[in-house]
Amino acid sequence: MERLLIVNADDYGLSKGQNYGIIDACKHGLVTSTTALVNGAAIDHAARMSRRTPELAVGMHFVLTLGEPLSPMPGLTREGKLGKWIWQMAEEDSLPMDEIAHELECQYRRFIDLFDAEPTHFDSHHHVHMIPQIFPLVAEFAKSKGIALRVDRTIPYPFELPEGLRSTESFSSEFYGDAVSEALFLKVLDSSMARNEQSLEVMCHPAFVDRTIMGSAYCYPRLDELDVLTSESLKYAIAERGYRLGTYRDV
Repeated sequence: MERLLIVNADDYGLSKGQNYGIIDACKHGLVTSTTALVNGAAIDHAARMSRRTPELAVGMHFVLTLGEPLSPMPGLTREGKLGKWIWQMAEEDSLPMDEIAHELECQYRRFIDLFDAEPTHFDSHHHVHMIPQIFPLVAEFAKSKGIALRVDRTIPYPFELPEGLRSTESFSSEFYGDAVSEALFLKVLDSSMARNEQSLEVMCHPAFVDRTIMGSAYCYPRLDELDVLTSESLKYAIAERGYRLGTYRDV
C-alpha cells in the first residue's frame, strides 16, 4: 500500500536566502510543502515567489517567539518583541491566552491577504502550538477553518484531537542538525514504516546562506539539508520504499 510523505520546509519568509533554498528544494528535490512566517522580514518576497511556484503548497507557521506580533500583545512581548520566554510563562501558567487567540486570527488573516488563499495547514515556529495551554486553542481554530494541523504525537503529555481535525499519522523533526544526511532521512522513513503508519510529515529547513541565516543559531546545516533534499538517489530510495510525495491537501 502506498504511503503519503509530506516534506515540509519551515521558515518560509524568514529571509530571501531561506526562500530561495525552499523553492530550489521544491523545483529540484523532495520539498512539497512549506509554512510561512507572516511577520517574517522576507514574507512579501516569499508571496511573490509562491505565485511563480504553484506546485509548492503553503501553510502558516504560527509565530510567537520571533520578531514583532501583528497585534498588541503586552502580556507576551518585551519591548514590543516576541521571544523564547514563552516557555517560562507556560511553566508559570501565565500565558495571555486572549492575546494569543487574537494574534492567531490576525496571522491567519494576514496569510490570506498575502497568498490570496487559505493555508494548506498550520504549524508553528519553535513548535509553540504544542505547548499544552496553546494546543487546544490552535487545534480548535484549525478545525473551525477546515484546515489541517501538524501534530507531534511524541510530545509526552496527553492531548485530545478535536473530532474531524485533519493531520498526518506521524510527524518527525529528526531531520535536523549536524548529522543531516540521506541515511538520517531514510532512517526516519524506516521507523515510520516499522510502525505501519500510512502518512508522515518530515520537517526540514533548506536554505541558501545570507546575512539573516548567518545570524541564526541554525546556519550551515541548512545548506546540507538542501544538498540532501535535492539528491536523486534519495528520491529513488523514497519511491522504492513505497512512498508518494504529497501535501496536506492529501490528508
